[in-house]
Amino acid sequence: MNLKNKTRKQLLSELATLRNRVARLQDSAKELRRFKRFLQQQTHDLGERVKELNCLYAISNLVERHGISLENILRETANIIPSAWQYPEITGARISLGAQIFSTENFQETPWMQSAHILVKRKKMGYLEVCYLKKKPKSYEGPFLKEERNLINVIAKRIGEIIERKVAQDALKESTVRNKALLSAIPDMIFRISRNGTILDLKKGKSFGKRLRTNVLLGRNVQELSDHFKALPKEIVQQGMKNVSHVLETGETQIYEHRFSHNGTVFYYEVLLTESGGDEVLGIIRDITERRRLEKQVLEISEWEQQRIGQDLHDSLCQQLAGIAFLGKVLEQKMNAQSYKEARDAGEIVSLIDDAITQTKGLARGLYPVRLEATGLMTGLKELSHTVQKLFGIRCSFNYRHPVLIHDNIMAIHLYRIAQEAVNNAIKHGKANNINITFTNDNGATVLMIKSDGIAFRRILKNDTGMGISIMRHRANMIGASLEIKSDPAGGTIVACSFQPKQTAKRKREKQ
Repeated sequence: MNLKNKTRKQLLSELATLRNRVARLQDSAKELRRFKRFLQQQTHDLGERVKELNCLYAISNLVERHGISLENILRETANIIPSAWQYPEITGARISLGAQIFSTENFQETPWMQSAHILVKRKKMGYLEVCYLKKKPKSYEGPFLKEERNLINVIAKRIGEIIERKVAQDALKESTVRNKALLSAIPDMIFRISRNGTILDLKKGKSFGKRLRTNVLLGRNVQELSDHFKALPKEIVQQGMKNVSHVLETGETQIYEHRFSHNGTVFYYEVLLTESGGDEVLGIIRDITERRRLEKQVLEISEWEQQRIGQDLHDSLCQQLAGIAFLGKVLEQKMNAQSYKEARDAGEIVSLIDDAITQTKGLARGLYPVRLEATGLMTGLKELSHTVQKLFGIRCSFNYRHPVLIHDNIMAIHLYRIAQEAVNNAIKHGKANNINITFTNDNGATVLMIKSDGIAFRRILKNDTGMGISIMRHRANMIGASLEIKSDPAGGTIVACSFQPKQTAKRKREKQ
């Protein structure tokens, strides 16, 4: 149909349709421009967020850089910050911590600034500032965006965390260096051991020679050590594991002492064990061989000095007193011959001198109780029982099935002093009325036992503030003996010191 043949009505209808189509196209063009502007804004905002993330990421990388100082972290952080702001080319930053200032070269105090406090452990330690060098359109906070306010707050918080972390790291490093120096200066062996005996950690120390290597022992079970180190007896390892179990069960710190011989030399070790969390025990082994040797020398010197004083009392003072008593007796006889009434006074003086001689001999026996003969200890213990009965008026007996011969005079003196201290404790603290001293040698083991009635051991231990029990234990250790002090079920206290004579112990080792 051509244009001429169309009616006016049809033309108007087509024109309206075209106009509607044009309107729709115009609306679509407007929507397209609006959407384009929206995409541009989103792209810009996204770019800004990327800049912020890059800033935070760069700061995080600074912190993780090995060996970097806190000053360098803050200096480089100040230079990183401007790149995250909307106008980086005119942005400056400054970090202030007390007297320390870290800023970009272009930083100035301008009318267009924002800041945030830097908190370290919730205390204000400084502040972070960002400036624009030129005026820019007004936004959320002056020329600054809302996101920039959030970002400066986040960075200030991050700086506070960095400072806390670096201070803690420096303190830890200093503490580690100090502890390492302290551990290096300690000659003791320090170790951690599990309940089943696995060595978890070890510092060898300086007292155990070069043959003992840490890498050989780590991860190994202590039960295997006797197979690799012949100098370490199995009984010592077994006793050590019993001690570990005891510490884990009770939760209390325990101190033990071990003594063993190798190639004819006696070694003494003090072991401290304490719970280290879970099923682990921390242990410290200290070589006290030299200390025990010196203590033995001190005790021996003390005993020698007491023996010397006892001999001087017996051989010198007693002889002089006996001479004076003899002269007094002669004088008494002469005065009686002349019928002087003062003769009776002279006789009393002689009697008093005789009493003094008896007391002096008693003191001499107390200071020098054991003679050099093998039976000297037996004689000394017998005299001790008689002296106790005479002085304190209580029953004290000394019993034995067969004579026990002690050829080592130092050992005999230590055993006598243990018995003497046990008897004194029974009288002073136990209020005993009956004391029985027994000395036996059965099945190769020698036992010196002091049994007393009166107050039980637990109450004695609670009330005793002296050093008697400690000295007894120390003397027992010096001669390789074990000392047991316990309450008697029938009442009173039992002190038992048991040991193996050197000949018996030697034969036992040879059989093994």
